[in-house]
Amino acid sequence: MKFSIEKNTLLTQLQILSKAIPTRSTLPIISCALFTTKENRLKIRTTDLEISISLNCSVENGTDGSVAIPMQKLMEITHAMPESMIRFTVSDIGKVNIDCETGHYTIMGQPADEFPAEQLIENGQSFTVSTDELRDIIRSTSYAASKDDMKPVLQGVLFQVGKDGFVSVATDGHRLVKLEKKEMHSLDYTGAVVVPIKFLTLLLAQLEEKDETTMLIGDNHIQINMDKIMVTSRIIKDPYPDYEGVIPKDNNKTLVVNRDHFFEAIKRVSIFSNKSSKQIALELTENSVTITTEDPENITTGKETLDCNYDGDPMTIGYNASYLREVLQHQQTDEIKIMLKSPLNAGLFVPLEQNDNDNKTTLLMPIRLKD
Repeated sequence: MKFSIEKNTLLTQLQILSKAIPTRSTLPIISCALFTTKENRLKIRTTDLEISISLNCSVENGTDGSVAIPMQKLMEITHAMPESMIRFTVSDIGKVNIDCETGHYTIMGQPADEFPAEQLIENGQSFTVSTDELRDIIRSTSYAASKDDMKPVLQGVLFQVGKDGFVSVATDGHRLVKLEKKEMHSLDYTGAVVVPIKFLTLLLAQLEEKDETTMLIGDNHIQINMDKIMVTSRIIKDPYPDYEGVIPKDNNKTLVVNRDHFFEAIKRVSIFSNKSSKQIALELTENSVTITTEDPENITTGKETLDCNYDGDPMTIGYNASYLREVLQHQQTDEIKIMLKSPLNAGLFVPLEQNDNDNKTTLLMPIRLKD
């Protein structure tokens, strides 16, 4: 097996493929990338057994063959090489010879038949969405997904596809985002699937400048196939929690405040909060919201007051400042409306004006303040 490829082309491919290489694994073969040549076409695939990335590109002087090459070492030497053609020659025993204009290097490859087989899409159904809409869905929901490995189903985003629209939901138990899009171009798929956040984050960086993107959903996997890159992932099979049951329907106190001023004030005040709890308090009155924090351990306090419109009885409610800032960051309007009930009930963040196609609801749980 042999082929030649331009250094920058290979490096760009390896940087994308590295996203599916696990940081730690007891299976050495998946720290490699599988190289397969057929005439002058090269296919490279990486996988962490959950997500698989495949890339195709043209090469020169190619002969057919396959080998798995350790990814970390290959990326390091490719990055360090000058811009030139790189020539790969693989011996019968799997030794990979790498030549460029400055030197000759060797690395021991692994047998291609030891590399995990490609993930198959069984009983696949496709649906097509606007690429801009898909970007908006990923950006609007992914930050609220859980990072806790003990809650695997919450490490995904729920996609519910129906004839009358598309609903996406993410939650980590502290906050929840529900985004409804009424006009989605769906093909033959209707149903619900929990898509891993790692797949969506990787996808966001690779979405092409095309009007539409097609997803293929099977019994156990989801796949997006773009011109030169194919990304496949296991779907999360655990049942998603009843999110509708936790969205309050009777929050009757309304706070309207400038989003940017609110965000910046919280950012400043939270510097003086306790580093573990990140607790701040919002003291609400008819025309003002006072943001306070106190950290007795370090003897620090912070306080700022902003103008607002509030139509309820005076109330003090506590929040995790980091969660609150993230929620505010992902609101698209200059002014935001926060629907409240009591210091112990979740607050709802909704745009002052919803457009005809989108309906976005964000929920944030409060923190119980110490007396």
